[in-house]
Amino acid sequence: MKKTLLVALLACLTIMFASCKKEKTLNGTTWKTHTTTTQQVGEGALSLTANITFDGTMSFTDATNGSMTLTVSGTVEGMGMSNPIESQSQTRTFTYTFDGEKGTLTGKDHTGAESTLPFTYNKKDNTITASENMVDEETGLSLKVVLVFTEAK
Repeated sequence: MKKTLLVALLACLTIMFASCKKEKTLNGTTWKTHTTTTQQVGEGALSLTANITFDGTMSFTDATNGSMTLTVSGTVEGMGMSNPIESQSQTRTFTYTFDGEKGTLTGKDHTGAESTLPFTYNKKDNTITASENMVDEETGLSLKVVLVFTEAK
């Protein structure tokens, strides 16, 4: 009787562990993006088209820390002219939280103020998507940026 009970208990435990889906962890992973966005800025005769490319690498170094390097380049077109956007690259460290589907990156912006960027993980595509509205300090123009990162193998 004891053996039958033990075998039944082991069978139940095996089924329970086999049926549990493994939750995605980011610890030790690296993700890359190459995203191009095009957006109209301004109105009428002052309407410009911004074509901006974001190349980036996001690395999760442990269970709560990481870093991101992002290079931005592109062109602004309008009034019969095309002007390049000078390529700029920045690396920032961050802390993060992640529940298997959603998370937040928290770090310091270029002014030293703390900022938080939410992101989502798409299990089907194995991608991380983060979006943010960016405002150019010089012109006041805003640009919605959606970055989609794929896991680097």
